[in-house]
Amino acid sequence: MSALDRSALARRTLLDAMRVSNLFDRRWGAITQNADITSAQWLTLGLLEREGGESGLTPTELCRQLCVSKQNMTGMILRLEKKGLIERRPDPHDRRSFRVMTTREGSQAIQTLAPFEDEFFLRQVEGLSDESLRMAAEVLSSTLRHLQSEEKKAKQAAAS
Repeated sequence: MSALDRSALARRTLLDAMRVSNLFDRRWGAITQNADITSAQWLTLGLLEREGGESGLTPTELCRQLCVSKQNMTGMILRLEKKGLIERRPDPHDRRSFRVMTTREGSQAIQTLAPFEDEFFLRQVEGLSDESLRMAAEVLSSTLRHLQSEEKKAKQAAAS
């Protein structure tokens, strides 16, 4: 494949990934409204439920995992806290920081949506074979890792 063809294919693929993300957000967001949350709030609460455990996660950990800015995460934390879906607790290892965890109401919001998740996600990929789905997952994960590495390098260069 020529460099020009590769560039065009890369562009089409990554732009399609962005469109998929936008459509997914819109379609899943229509379902998350049943729990009075947005799809981004669902994603944040789900991460806290799965990986936060009893000690929660720091805002920095949330930013890293969700690939969002600190400003975006600050707003998300404020909105979820206002709804009573999360709480902040002091970080026992760092007095300057805090940890975020779901409240009982936050856990209930996630549980409200749980019955819809499998059916929704399977419906979105029903045209793909198991092998194609595995390959898509590997390609997206690899692309994500590469983009994260590029972003880290750019931040380090900017800090120098």
